[in-house]
Amino acid sequence: MKDLKAIAYSSKATRPLDVRDIDGLLMDARAFNERVQVTGALLHHGGTFFQYFEGAAGAVAAVYQRIRNSGSHEQLVELLNQPIERRQFAHWQMAFAEAPLTVLEQLSNEQWAMRLPALREQQLQSPGLKMLLDFWNKTGPRPPASGSGNDGERTSEPIEGK
Repeated sequence: MKDLKAIAYSSKATRPLDVRDIDGLLMDARAFNERVQVTGALLHHGGTFFQYFEGAAGAVAAVYQRIRNSGSHEQLVELLNQPIERRQFAHWQMAFAEAPLTVLEQLSNEQWAMRLPALREQQLQSPGLKMLLDFWNKTGPRPPASGSGNDGERTSEPIEGK
């Protein structure tokens, strides 16, 4: 596919988000992005969002306009807006640095965890993907400090060469 574009941005929620807010945002974004064939990832941690999305230039512009018009976040900072040669994501994903509170959030995190190894290998090819993974490394779950037991939290390893 020609004429691909990627955008990355960060923003802050305008108010504290509860479980219903997050699940609603997840379902709404997935449905809209699937309809216009835009893929990427949205990460959330403590009221901060980081999103990287990609697709046909016209579809990306439509998604970005919708994002900019949304009243659910503010302080939007565009970090990347450029043409790309190929997609980094086959589907749209969302991940949560905090422990997931619903089955939907848990499934989203599991998809993200499965995709992380491949993303780490590709990060040098894409500045936007590197920004996304840097945000995850700063905010994502950390391995337990001691012991070998898993207390229910998903863990994340830092990216090599960061």
